[in-house]
Amino acid sequence: MANRTKDTDRPTDAPSLPSNQPIASQQDSRHIYEALQKSEERYRELVEHANSIILRWNRDGIITFFNEYAQRFFGYSEAEIIGRHVVGTIVPTNESTGRDLRPLMDDICNFPDEHRYNINENITKDGKRVWIAWTNKLLTDDRGAPVGVLSIGTDITRQRLLEEELRQAQKMQAIGELAGGIAHDFNNMIHGITGYAEVIQQITCDQRVAEYISHILTTAQHAAELTKQLLTFARKGKYQLTECNTHEIIRDVCAMLERTIDRRIDIEQKLQANRPHVLGDSAQLKSALLNLGINAKDAMPRGGALRFVTHDLTLDDPTTIADFEIGPGQYLLINVSDSGTGMPAEIRRRIFEPFFTTKESGRGAGLGLAAVYGTMHLHKGAIICQSSEGEGSSFDLYLPIIRDAAKQVHRQQKPASQEHKVRIMVVDDEAMVRNYSKTLFEMRGHEVVTFAGAEDAINYYRDNYESVDLVLLDMIMPRMDGQQLFAFLKRINPEIKAILSTGYSVDIKVQEILADGILDCIQKPFTYEQLQEKIAALISDGHRIPLKTDLDAEPT
Repeated sequence: MANRTKDTDRPTDAPSLPSNQPIASQQDSRHIYEALQKSEERYRELVEHANSIILRWNRDGIITFFNEYAQRFFGYSEAEIIGRHVVGTIVPTNESTGRDLRPLMDDICNFPDEHRYNINENITKDGKRVWIAWTNKLLTDDRGAPVGVLSIGTDITRQRLLEEELRQAQKMQAIGELAGGIAHDFNNMIHGITGYAEVIQQITCDQRVAEYISHILTTAQHAAELTKQLLTFARKGKYQLTECNTHEIIRDVCAMLERTIDRRIDIEQKLQANRPHVLGDSAQLKSALLNLGINAKDAMPRGGALRFVTHDLTLDDPTTIADFEIGPGQYLLINVSDSGTGMPAEIRRRIFEPFFTTKESGRGAGLGLAAVYGTMHLHKGAIICQSSEGEGSSFDLYLPIIRDAAKQVHRQQKPASQEHKVRIMVVDDEAMVRNYSKTLFEMRGHEVVTFAGAEDAINYYRDNYESVDLVLLDMIMPRMDGQQLFAFLKRINPEIKAILSTGYSVDIKVQEILADGILDCIQKPFTYEQLQEKIAALISDGHRIPLKTDLDAEPT
């Protein structure tokens, strides 16, 4: 008996050993038990301290285990979460995309082998939405019957947001290309409508017809304004970059809003930036801020507060803001905020898309914020919106500043010159534009020859360039665009005088062709008077265009 282990010497948590078991066997069993105990402790320590979300839940969806990392991540203590259903705690009923998550959770409980890997939106205790990639493992009892699921999750929220920003950027780029193409084609159509209306205006003596023509021209101008907003969104809008003071622009915008919007809305200005000068187009910047102000007004039907705040900002590294990429440097930050109704996430994601609007029919075309978006791209800046339902909206606009702001030189408007008669060669692939141009220009005393494509235009110009005073080229044409055609014609006659017409506007490519020697650019739709002003301005600036009198031409 002396060789037998007494019961009082055995650890209280050790299993009882049969009294008739050999001593060596008793010691082996104890070593096995202690090894199992240490293994379990190491396993528990590994699970509890793993940098992954680990949880068990039974076939009814009730959470039975929640490791320490999961508790820290979701904000629930073990006592708060054990025994509760996954839906309504860490899983929302619906994702922000609208997907109902309850059927998915039921499927994972009942058919875990079919959902070994899934990604879904989760929610923390404080309401923060997060995206988790889950790996699921079926748990069984000793008989092999399923009893629950072991789920291990990894937070992929940041990755998901980056992917969403990339998709949004690609979508906006595709929409921009589509919008630019539509605007270009519409401008050609409006150009034809405007042109033929001018032709009728020239030949009619009926007062009523003249009045109707005036209405047509006004309506066409309004249509052209819409296409301008589309072109701005597509980053192909007309802009002239000069030094401008954003504080002066904001003051002008606030003065306009104070005169036009609900008096119950208080407009506040906190212009705190020390360097408010940017290189930009003051008209587009004013339009952008005015659009933001008008949208804020619509979000405050019962009054509220509209604030314009400016700050200086320095970025040391390239930065991604929404789907904008801006480089390091000094920026002006303009914040436009309101105390209005705010927006849910699904609307906020779409506010910069053209034609997207939450307003009633007839109260807006959905192009205002799209134009703001395009304006920020044209100015190499950025815009981001933050908004929640019932909490108002806030827009941050980033604009690169001018370090050494100089005073702007204001040019005095030159007096209009008298109308000169010239020989014009028109190259445009739109038949309506060619026909209208020839009819109207010849009615005003000019001689006009038109061509639909580059090949015929080149052949004619090679034989007749000495008798052509001015070439009017369309920018976008099949097979050979205006820039390429101008290069061909310039080789024939280095002294060529040409004006570019485009359904887009003064973008980077147009700036390049202006640098190549083309005299000027005019945006469609344009009126005869606008073209004549261009010709007169070129003559007054010293770009001498041969006149009929210079060539001893017969009077028209």
